[in-house]
Amino acid sequence: MRGQIGAFLQRLASGTQSLHLPSPTGDGLARGDGHFHLAPELFLQLGGWTRFRFPHDELLLAPGEALLLPPKLRHAEQVGAGPDGTPFSNIVIYAADAALTCHLAHEAAPGEPHILHLEARQTPAGQHLHDWLLDAARFGQAGGPDAALAAAQSRALLTAACAGVLRALDDALAEARPEPPLVAQVRVLIENQLGDHTLSVRRLAGQCGCTADYLSHLFHQTSGEHLVAYLNRLRMARATRLLRESALAGKEVAWACGFASQSYFIRTFREHFGITPKAWRSGREQGGESGPG
Repeated sequence: MRGQIGAFLQRLASGTQSLHLPSPTGDGLARGDGHFHLAPELFLQLGGWTRFRFPHDELLLAPGEALLLPPKLRHAEQVGAGPDGTPFSNIVIYAADAALTCHLAHEAAPGEPHILHLEARQTPAGQHLHDWLLDAARFGQAGGPDAALAAAQSRALLTAACAGVLRALDDALAEARPEPPLVAQVRVLIENQLGDHTLSVRRLAGQCGCTADYLSHLFHQTSGEHLVAYLNRLRMARATRLLRESALAGKEVAWACGFASQSYFIRTFREHFGITPKAWRSGREQGGESGPG
């Protein structure tokens, strides 16, 4: 995986890398198939193909191409082998806060990508990597007379980010207390399915090839947090971000955070923060401190 990221870095630096930088539409979070993230994702296609479906567009990623997805763009993925039978494989890079994950994906079931190999790091560089990828996505969407300059800035930021990823993966300090691979994998699976109201510990366990009891025990033993509590905490964190950064109606925020009904979302939000989502948003708009940042 490091070799493939290194090759991508060299092509970026030389200006020969094929790179897709889609622009989110105003309704990038519209209901539909797939999922979204609050941080950018970088896809490096190695073999086969990946078809990305967006709310009003789609894109076919071929071997040797790369895609930088901006935050808050809903997408669904379908994968397959190439015309010559070369199996699907790609690398997905994701950085948020102090966390960095890089995983190699393969086709586990027809048309579906699944994690084959995962490396995760908790590193101070994670925030820098996130910021570089985020700015690269923003510059890449620029148009007008400055489009060429913005594209050059985007590629330079991506080059810096990929170099930073390689350094972080080889940082001995970041590897001092690694999580069990199963725990790191379940964190990625939750991030990718956070908006699905049917997501459960049992389903996660099935995706990881273990029992629900074992997964819950291992996660709690490793992190000190119950898996269900972790899932709810991430949903609440996403809710506050969407309430603060988008104009989505409350029922749409509830749906995007994986709640089957708005009433259940409001009840859960109030249990966590002591205030309703509507009051929390109103307090933010009025410059108050009604809830977490």
